[in-house]
Amino acid sequence: MFEVPAIRWGDISNATQGFSLLNASKYGYDAKDNVIRLSLLRSPQMPAPDNHIADQGLHEFTYALYAHAGDWKSGGTMRQGYELNYPLIAAVEQAHRGTMPAKYSFARIEPGNVILTVMKKAEDDNGIIFRFYEFEGKPAQVKLTLPKAATSARETNLMEKHEKEIALGAGGRELTVAAGPYEIKTVEVIFP
Repeated sequence: MFEVPAIRWGDISNATQGFSLLNASKYGYDAKDNVIRLSLLRSPQMPAPDNHIADQGLHEFTYALYAHAGDWKSGGTMRQGYELNYPLIAAVEQAHRGTMPAKYSFARIEPGNVILTVMKKAEDDNGIIFRFYEFEGKPAQVKLTLPKAATSARETNLMEKHEKEIALGAGGRELTVAAGPYEIKTVEVIFP
């Protein structure tokens, strides 16, 4: 009967198969029986009945249809929604010598039910902030692999205030943090 808000995707699925409607800027979904819909334009009469100009003019939309096996979790819908909203941007560069290997990753996070959403310079010092969250509703031992050896790491709150130290492994290139169901975690890493 009513729309519900959803960021990046909506899904209809059962234990064996499903269908996700991914989007990159529209947030009103409704579903009934086996139909899922995304509101592309709105022209409400309330709260301003004299203002019928909402969503008028030229509009561009990005959305995708994604069929999958299993439910939205096992089907990878969350990752598909992020990939649609944050596409890889390719840049052409002339061939040249450099010190980096042909294949390089700044960070890797595991397991698959955790999404890394932020990598940025810390507000108050020279550390790098990594923020991630668990999205399937189950506890996780989150392993973060770093691009080079760090000297220290610590958990912080969302305001980047230090809470506790984290042990580094693999020569300073890995750390592990426990995350509860749907929990957001913030880690500050200090590199030499």
